[in-house]
Amino acid sequence: MPFLNIDGIDYEAKVNYAFNRLAKEKYYGEDKDGNKSSGLTNIYEKLLRFDHEGLIGFWDCALNSVKNRPKLFKIEEALEERIEQDGESEQLFKDCFNAMDQSGFFKTQAKKFWKDMEKTEDFVTDEKEKEQVKAYIKQMKENREAMTA
Repeated sequence: MPFLNIDGIDYEAKVNYAFNRLAKEKYYGEDKDGNKSSGLTNIYEKLLRFDHEGLIGFWDCALNSVKNRPKLFKIEEALEERIEQDGESEQLFKDCFNAMDQSGFFKTQAKKFWKDMEKTEDFVTDEKEKEQVKAYIKQMKENREAMTA
C-alpha cells in the first residue's frame, strides 16, 4: 500500500470498509439523468484518467479509518509537496491505482468494472457514439497497462 507524508507523519493507505463508506457517501458520480455510480468506481476511473481529483478522493478515503485523520486540505498540501518533490504525479497515480486494483477488498469490483466496460458498446445504437465508446474503452485499457507496468 502507498504512503503519504502529512506534517511529518507517514500514513499508509487502507482500501477497506472505511474507504468504501466514505467513497459511497462523498465520491459517487452522477450522470445527466441523476443516476449515481459507485464512489469506489468513480475514484478508480479518475485515477485511470490521471485526474487529480482521483488522488484527493483516494487519499481522503484511504485515511478514513485513521483516528484523528488529517483534514482534506492537509491531504491536498501533502500531495502538492509530493508532486513538487517528484517533479510529476505519475507515480502517485500508479501507486494509488494499484492499491485499489490489487486490494482484496476491491479486486472483485475491479474485475466487474472491466467486464461492464467491455459490454458498454453493446448498449449504444448510434454509430458515432459507438465509435466514441470504443475509443474510450481502448484509452482506458491503455491507461491500465501504463498504470500496472
